[in-house]
Amino acid sequence: MSTEELSQDDFDQDNFNKEMLLNIFYNSKGSIDSINAAIDAKIYGTRTRSITFFEKFVRARLTLNPKILRLVDLEITPFEIIYLSQYPGLEKVEELDLRKNQLGDKGLDALLVSEKLGNLLKLDLRNNQITRKGMEILAKTEKLERLEKLDLRSNKIGKAWETKLLSIGKFPNLTSLKTV
Repeated sequence: MSTEELSQDDFDQDNFNKEMLLNIFYNSKGSIDSINAAIDAKIYGTRTRSITFFEKFVRARLTLNPKILRLVDLEITPFEIIYLSQYPGLEKVEELDLRKNQLGDKGLDALLVSEKLGNLLKLDLRNNQITRKGMEILAKTEKLERLEKLDLRSNKIGKAWETKLLSIGKFPNLTSLKTV
């Protein structure tokens, strides 16, 4: 089995984690602190950092500038990217920099689930182990219509994706696209 293939158990666990996290967000009527506590209680001991710590970091960044969120080289887990995709305040972000996080195709898919990406003008996904599968997911998204700049360099994709992404018409404002 190649490193890009998932076993059925891994796939089931990823879907369970995604579903669990989304259920906590949608079903919780409490503050962000109570949401974090619920998440930490579910996953405590299986992570290198608590979601509460990650949330405080994101909150501090957005407090400094609610339009720019730079989360560079943080080894963001798929669980954290799902959390980020639902984060209050993400809808105001115009520039999202996720360089060097090894998100992979699953992380990109988790991010693109978000309904809060409509104001993004610039998205930096350099060096995230994104492959053809991730590009196919990106090509299908309807949520990045305002995007002007997209940087996908240092991923496992070729220059042909520039032409493909520009030709599909899903990114009408895209003026800068870098893949290699």
